[in-house]
Amino acid sequence: MSEPVAITSAEVPGPVPGLFSNAVVCDGIVYVSGQHAGGPDGPASDSMYEQAREALRRVVALVEAAGGRRDRIVKITVLVTDMSRKDEVGRARRETFTGTVPAATMMEVSAFIDPRLLVEIEAVAHL
Repeated sequence: MSEPVAITSAEVPGPVPGLFSNAVVCDGIVYVSGQHAGGPDGPASDSMYEQAREALRRVVALVEAAGGRRDRIVKITVLVTDMSRKDEVGRARRETFTGTVPAATMMEVSAFIDPRLLVEIEAVAHL
């Protein structure tokens, strides 16, 4: 069993130090923490579609920083604040994944740490 290694990417804002890692690799599996479209000034858009695209872009960037590829993402968990807008997230997912798409779970939550955030996506990839 290999030791867990924290993964960062210049394309993804860093995590809160000492609280969590953006991604961790262990035994050829990449575990990506929930990614969203937030930044120092909040999300750049109030569109769920645009926020989902950015969250997925960050997920892919972290998987690639770990030495993986987009097509090796095998599971995603999508959290949204308004399930009635799930089609917006679906559109972003279809643009991101082709071929065999990841297994997925989607859940509605009441809010994120920043109330302007509408979607958060975590992932598991196999190297």
